[in-house]
Amino acid sequence: MNAHTRIILLLSSAFAAATLNIQGFIGMMPLIQLDFGISAAQAGLYTSFYFASATIVAVFAGRRVDTLGTRSSLVVAVAVVGVMMLLHAVSPAYPVILVLAFVTGLGFSLITPSVSKGIQEHVAPAGRAGAMGVAHGFGGVGALVGTALMPSVAEIAGWRGVLAVGAGCALLIAVVIRAGWPRSAVSLPQSEQTGAERGSMLSDMRLLLANRRLMVLGLMGLAFGIAISSATAHAALFLTRDLGFSPSFAGVALSILYVGSIVGQPSWGFVNDRLLGGRRRRGLLLLGFLISLLSLLFGLYLSPAGALAPAGGVPVAMTLLLMFLLGFTIFGMPPLYFTAIGEITAPEYTGVATGLGLVFTRTGVVLAAPAFGFLYDLTGTYTVSWIALAALVFLLSGSVALLSRRYPMEMQTVRASEAVS
Repeated sequence: MNAHTRIILLLSSAFAAATLNIQGFIGMMPLIQLDFGISAAQAGLYTSFYFASATIVAVFAGRRVDTLGTRSSLVVAVAVVGVMMLLHAVSPAYPVILVLAFVTGLGFSLITPSVSKGIQEHVAPAGRAGAMGVAHGFGGVGALVGTALMPSVAEIAGWRGVLAVGAGCALLIAVVIRAGWPRSAVSLPQSEQTGAERGSMLSDMRLLLANRRLMVLGLMGLAFGIAISSATAHAALFLTRDLGFSPSFAGVALSILYVGSIVGQPSWGFVNDRLLGGRRRRGLLLLGFLISLLSLLFGLYLSPAGALAPAGGVPVAMTLLLMFLLGFTIFGMPPLYFTAIGEITAPEYTGVATGLGLVFTRTGVVLAAPAFGFLYDLTGTYTVSWIALAALVFLLSGSVALLSRRYPMEMQTVRASEAVS
């Protein structure tokens, strides 16, 4: 196995290890809820604590990746997730688990910047989006295995034992990354590479916030966060409340959505590299407008209250196909988005720029899901929610289409001194 392939596999394994544990724990929440006797609202706090820390430290985490290097950052990130999950498994009270969730988010916040920096450093431009898609796709595999397998095994063996096994897998992968990273690919911390001390965090932020290309690209990240949060948080509720499907069918359909994501992430990466000639702007806008169109179909055709809904209801096969396509398109954005971020910022700022990019996406994640549900509460149907999502994603994509003509987001990597242009 050559060094290039090994690096992509190690980057992918880090994503898979983290999502396996985190999503697996969330998937076992009904059992954990019974064990601790907590309410649904208290159970929901786990995700809030986890995402709160991951969002708060996103930029700082990216800066640490720039200074520590890719391999060291990945080892720390996966090891933190593994240790925290072991502590989850032996926690005596749910409030302790919430504190651990906050710390787990700190560890996970290092993974996306590490993967982006690793691919930027070790993969040629013509293959970066594809490699990014493979890495993020493995993250989807980890999430799918965690949510599909761990809860069913936990019903037999108990959630604590299952989680301990998942944690052990993460710690093992941290060791594998440390030992298996090609020696020739081990990069020095940025200060040692340049022979000078890195500037302050504030100076980094000023530099990046002045990069207009990055700010325009952030609008696309915001659209991605809004779309993925709305769809994943409410898909099962939409299928049961609006379409009248059973909870078990809704679970199957949600799995189909994640299968679409696993297929879509590497596929869109390779399409962008090969068929679109590496034009990140074109690929991102194509995805943005497709997501808007699909959301409109969910509101007008799939929803019973939609203007185009068939009288006899939408066939099951068509419902599953649309769920697959939704996952295929929404999750196709991250490989292109994070690849573009790395290509329009100076190499020594890839990590911190990725962290800033994550702030845009996670802001969309935090704000969109409640708003999507609020529209349902007002109208009693998800029809308006889907149409509003379509309009918002279309507006953001259209804004990027116009602004990016003046501030291109193609491969125009610049030196730090030029990053403000």
